[in-house]
Amino acid sequence: MSAAYAPRTRPPARRTWLWVVGILFCAAGLVVTHEFFITADRGQWLEHATLESRYEYITQGPMQNDVLRRVLSTIPLATAVIAGIIFLANMFMRQRFLAAGIALASFLGANITTQFLKQLWVHRPDPQMPMSDPNMAVWWWSVDSFPSGHATVAAGAAVAVFLICRPRQRPFVGVFTALLAMLAGLSIFLTGHFASDIIAAYLVVACWGLVGGWLIMRSGERWNSVSVESPMTTAAGAGLAWVLGIVFTALTVGLFVWAGGWSAVANAASDPSPWHWVAGALLPVGPGFLLCGMGISFFSTETGRHRPGEPVRPQPSQHPVPPQFAHLYEV
Repeated sequence: MSAAYAPRTRPPARRTWLWVVGILFCAAGLVVTHEFFITADRGQWLEHATLESRYEYITQGPMQNDVLRRVLSTIPLATAVIAGIIFLANMFMRQRFLAAGIALASFLGANITTQFLKQLWVHRPDPQMPMSDPNMAVWWWSVDSFPSGHATVAAGAAVAVFLICRPRQRPFVGVFTALLAMLAGLSIFLTGHFASDIIAAYLVVACWGLVGGWLIMRSGERWNSVSVESPMTTAAGAGLAWVLGIVFTALTVGLFVWAGGWSAVANAASDPSPWHWVAGALLPVGPGFLLCGMGISFFSTETGRHRPGEPVRPQPSQHPVPPQFAHLYEV
């Protein structure tokens, strides 16, 4: 047998059990997010503090400007459109039609799951805490917004682009599309959502991204494999995502401490801190980049590998070599 047709030493997505663990990890994170921010008192108080701060310094301030409100409201759709254009360009230029279909199915699955969870989970009970404006209970607390549908659309479109890229492109594309998803999440928070709604949307998308990623890797082995002679350079992309995730998470905690700690959170209705809305806006950013770093690192470890000198099985050529000259092309 020619070396060109030798069996692969490490096919992509070979450890199915690891993908299942990843999906369960994201699902567990989703449940923990719900239990802490929706049902636990401390989570409700934290979100209440960000709500009071946003209402005082953003909603009654800059957000009185209709133009700014409309601009912020269009950012999630704009980021999804940008991701969609990149997605279509990859699909047609690389002819990744099967992968595109799987990625699109993952996108739809994430959005359907989000809408299902909105009906399955009670968003927030009637908060037993003082409010600067009684209408807040009607404007925000009573709305079924967990997880955020807008954040699911934006993050799902970003992950779809990540899924159909070649392995060597994924680190760069992952960070770029994560930036789009974080920008969408920031605008969604400023226009009315809670931070936990956005975090939950990222986790729903991550679950479906792993499902779609496994299917794409198993059905597109040829372009989801690299030679060990030219290993992937994922350190820069993954490292940047991990560093940003850690920095923004630490910055969020630091802002809550800087604002006065738990005593400032408890007095947010009467004395809202301007730092609380900044902390709330950044709260989904840290977990979002950490999920990005995990995704880049995980997909890199599950990318197929080959022995030195063992090329990937080529696609059938439209101009096959005549049998009498085949020996000239053997390695």
